[in-house]
Amino acid sequence: MGLRQTLKEIYYIVADKILLYFSLSLGISTFAYSMLTYYFPIVMTNLDITTFTIGIIYSIISFFYVVFNIPLGAIVDKIGSKNAVTLSALMAVPLFLLMGTLNPLLFIISLVIFESVVRIVNSLGAHRFMLNYTNAGKAFGVFSLITSILAAIGIMLGGYLLQHSVSTLLFVIIAVLFGISGIIRFLELPKDENKAEVKRSLRLGFKYLKEDKKLLFYLLVSILSSGLSLETYYVTIYFVKDLLIPLTLVGVLYSSYALIMAFLPLLFSVILSKRSNFKSLSILILSNSVIFFLVPLFTNVYILFLLFYAWTVIVAMESIVDYNVAQSVTEPEIGGTQVALISTFVRIFTVFYNAIVGLLFQITPLYSFYFTGFLGILAIFTIKFAEFIGVLK
Repeated sequence: MGLRQTLKEIYYIVADKILLYFSLSLGISTFAYSMLTYYFPIVMTNLDITTFTIGIIYSIISFFYVVFNIPLGAIVDKIGSKNAVTLSALMAVPLFLLMGTLNPLLFIISLVIFESVVRIVNSLGAHRFMLNYTNAGKAFGVFSLITSILAAIGIMLGGYLLQHSVSTLLFVIIAVLFGISGIIRFLELPKDENKAEVKRSLRLGFKYLKEDKKLLFYLLVSILSSGLSLETYYVTIYFVKDLLIPLTLVGVLYSSYALIMAFLPLLFSVILSKRSNFKSLSILILSNSVIFFLVPLFTNVYILFLLFYAWTVIVAMESIVDYNVAQSVTEPEIGGTQVALISTFVRIFTVFYNAIVGLLFQITPLYSFYFTGFLGILAIFTIKFAEFIGVLK
């Protein structure tokens, strides 16, 4: 595909008003949430909440995520993606206002509800909305462009504001932004044509997971490759503590990652629109795994950063291919339930994965990188085995 044709397709994608309103509305809420997402623990310490309690809070959130994810996925299928994303934005308004009272108990309760219910409904609703597009990868490209830019701005702004003081006004502003986002979603997004019954959606979701071998292999690949992320706090610790890279330089690295991820997915959504299959996914997972095997071999900052940016490009491509593959293996009517099932199993695996990686990292960081790369290789073997037995034809 020539450059002119690529740019023309990008223009038509961005000109899609419904997709633009969807991405803009979620971008506004992403901007609002990003002002606090990395700073919630700091805010809680300022409220005299102990570190031990903060750990318990996040453990409770993870537990509720596993418990609520599948039922909420069925509910999203029932009410439709428009109602799901609208409801999630409007639910966030009173929760952030309660957080803004700066009462420790109200803050904890509101945070747990937001992180374990509101964010799940919003995520599943958004995922279902994009899977309804003929080319889900292209939809994700526009979504990523808008939300990533606003998230990068929100993170920097939130850090600046909280550096001076934890203010009730900040929570009020965030609540207002979520309200505006909810209004845009309610007024501009179309209603879903198909809405499944909750019980039927759950039943079919488990039925397809059990009987559809292609979906089952996709689930296994998603689980094994879920650790291929360089955004984990282990890597930050490795850069800062082991390699003595200044934290400010690491911050620049991650900020540039957010900006890169704003533009690359949109470009790749056009280029990879006809190459999004399990074979392409296996090539990208392999490339990602190789980087994990290479990182421990180098201590030169410039080489490490080049590997990081190479990983960024691969992740951008993998995001597009993964969306299109997910669309090909899920059913539109119960997409929310199926996505919830996949993410639940991945989240359960992540609990054990983080524990193992933490143990290996304590022994030596090299082991944790190699272990993650090895899981990626297993994911590739899973795809090749599925191709060998004819499941992916």
